[in-house]
Amino acid sequence: MPTTSVMSSRRRLAYALGSAGFNLTDRIVYVVVIFFYLPPEGTGLEPLLSEEIFWGGLTAFGVATLIGRLFDAVADPLVGNASDRSRSRMGRRRAFMIYGVVPLTVIPVLLFWPPGEPGSQLNFWWLAGLLAGFYIFFTIYVAPYLALIPELAAGHSERVRLATLLAYVTFPVIIAFGAWVAGFDQLTQRGMDPTDAIRTVVVVLAVLAFGFCLLPIFAIDEQRFADAQPSDLDLWPALRTTLFNRPFLIYLVAQIFFILGVNMVSPVVNYYPRVVFGRTETFAIGFSLFLGLGTIGGFPLIQRLGNEFGAKRALTFCTGLFAVALGALGFLEPAAAGTLQDKLNLAIILPVMVACGVAIAGFMVVPHVIISQLIDRDEAETGMNRAAMFFGVQGLCTKFVYGVSGAILAFLFARFGNSAAEPLGVLLVGPVAGALCVVSALLYRLYPEEEVLAAGRAVRERTETPPTG
Repeated sequence: MPTTSVMSSRRRLAYALGSAGFNLTDRIVYVVVIFFYLPPEGTGLEPLLSEEIFWGGLTAFGVATLIGRLFDAVADPLVGNASDRSRSRMGRRRAFMIYGVVPLTVIPVLLFWPPGEPGSQLNFWWLAGLLAGFYIFFTIYVAPYLALIPELAAGHSERVRLATLLAYVTFPVIIAFGAWVAGFDQLTQRGMDPTDAIRTVVVVLAVLAFGFCLLPIFAIDEQRFADAQPSDLDLWPALRTTLFNRPFLIYLVAQIFFILGVNMVSPVVNYYPRVVFGRTETFAIGFSLFLGLGTIGGFPLIQRLGNEFGAKRALTFCTGLFAVALGALGFLEPAAAGTLQDKLNLAIILPVMVACGVAIAGFMVVPHVIISQLIDRDEAETGMNRAAMFFGVQGLCTKFVYGVSGAILAFLFARFGNSAAEPLGVLLVGPVAGALCVVSALLYRLYPEEEVLAAGRAVRERTETPPTG
């Protein structure tokens, strides 16, 4: 029977805001860094890395990203197993979050102070080294944080509620993040040097992220609110047991194709204003607004789909919607503002943003539910809660994919161009990402949700049984 206390709404909100914090740091590193190191024409920024293609398709930025993600992938199972086995008085999850919170929010700022001249090898090593450090500390904070979801919320309905709360508080921050380009644009228009302008924006975002990331550390007392048995498995047995979990592998491979596709698109949205629409970066705020409208409308729709048809079908629907929407971006053509083609471009991209927003709502909620299903099934079979290892193995197998998507994006830019004069590299991103999402949707259909739910029912019934006497 559970012996934990129920968290107050205020503590739940504080926990959820941690997700907003680490998502801010991730957006800085994934979206703003490529803009800073490989800027589009007309921003006043100089390319800080060579864009020469070597090794059959890699660029300096692509290699630096892959190096960072390699360290990220290795760190995930190590941190996951260490957190699962921890018996720290500070809490086996909370202790790691304390160790990781400062580097998690400081390293993204340091990325914008490269020590070398534009195009120098020193800048390459600075970028690669700091990316490796960032991703290691990102894992140290985030893997234990996510592992708390099935421990703080017992049962399917409670987990859906908690995952939805995370989505609701994270979503406005992610949408508001799109306004960073407006801040950059406004500061440069007022006469600030473009490099100083982008640094100013990043520092403000990092301070905000630090505040959000501190909140769960103070709000969560694991002895009171978490109900889980620490793992006794060493790293290799824990890793092997997780990797041979068939339903988890199906879900994992589907996630790999989804991440590979969608994470190519996130940075390229900031290139559309100049490359396709002939406007400044501030124009991208409109994209964020339509994306936000789609996400707001998507939350109740996804909840209904999940409740009536299950998490698997909801996730398959979201991935298919992404595939169609991203594929439509291939019909964009660069045009001057006010022309017929410009109006056609708007008629394409704005509905695409709404559709992507609906799909994003699903991916902010449903994967947490599926992972919790898999953790329950594993706990029913082993008697141990290995939540962080599941997130760790997911990171091991998917984090490197983030680097691959960045490398593909850098290759498309270098090979086909990322300017209004040579726009093909930007225009190809949508169709390529859409094709990868098609593969992901087909794989999600193979996930045996009913089998997983049946296997985990025993442990869920135990945790949901009310205390007697």
